[in-house]
Amino acid sequence: MAKLYFRYGAMGSSKTANAIMVQYNYQERGQNALMLKPRLDNRDGERVVGSRSGLSAPCRFVEELEGIDLKAYDCLIVDEAQFLTKAQVKQLVDIVDDMDIPVICYGLRADFMGNLFEGSHWLMAWADSIEEIKTVCWCGRKAIMNARVADGKVVKAGEQIVLGGNESYVALCRKHWARGELAPLEIRRIAAGKEAYLPLLLEADPSEAMIAGYLEDGELYALLSNGKIAGAAVIVLREDGAMELKNLAVRREYRGRGYGEMLVRHMTKLCATRSDALYVGTSPANVGFYEKLGFERAYVEKGFFTENYPEPIIEDGKPLTDMIYLMRRV
Repeated sequence: MAKLYFRYGAMGSSKTANAIMVQYNYQERGQNALMLKPRLDNRDGERVVGSRSGLSAPCRFVEELEGIDLKAYDCLIVDEAQFLTKAQVKQLVDIVDDMDIPVICYGLRADFMGNLFEGSHWLMAWADSIEEIKTVCWCGRKAIMNARVADGKVVKAGEQIVLGGNESYVALCRKHWARGELAPLEIRRIAAGKEAYLPLLLEADPSEAMIAGYLEDGELYALLSNGKIAGAAVIVLREDGAMELKNLAVRREYRGRGYGEMLVRHMTKLCATRSDALYVGTSPANVGFYEKLGFERAYVEKGFFTENYPEPIIEDGKPLTDMIYLMRRV
């Protein structure tokens, strides 16, 4: 007999990744699972659900349910179910009860003020099965609160639904949500809204065209100090199978605190499971910084700066010409 499931968790608890894997498991068994989401959630594209882990899948909108022949499906999966209305949850209940099709909903339980979303409220009331997907606060305790962050502070007033990137919301335990205390230092992967980091990345690479060439497919990581963006790094997979640090930037007001070194060490740790080497291309002035972190000179790409940048880049009073590549075994 089919059931209505509500699987909830705080921000960053891999709800969407779980939803995508459930759909994949159905497909592996030769069955059809329809992925759905509310129309207002357009962060990953019009008809796409996307996880912070990088997984994504095509989907339809919940608002289109009446025009879909559901008899072709063995299961319905709903992502971002907190945004459902009471009427939409009732529609899912009827699909379960009248058509004997299981429906699995994934979403937040409460908003940034600690209040239930409309969709979560009625799923908690009507679901046959309610399961928690756990994640942790920066302190190590279980995170149950979804904090909204603005200008490095936890805010507790405003519109209930404000879609934002990774830095706009963070999962906290009840204690640190109540106190408004964010992690003193943390590094997060940014999967959506990368373009917002362009002004910071331009401090390390003055060409928007060059950044665009590696940012979309690269992995962007942000270092946050008490909720404020202090620095960022971008790593990419090279054609030779090694990893490369393409951009390392620290905001001027945060320099001199070791944040650049912290980011490099973190990138080195991340790359250790995927490659045996991490490369970085840099100018002569930065060679000493990377050598201090265990990098060794690998090769020189002649004329890199003059061939790839329309305007001269001046360092120590001289225009840069050659890119110096260093490598560290990881």
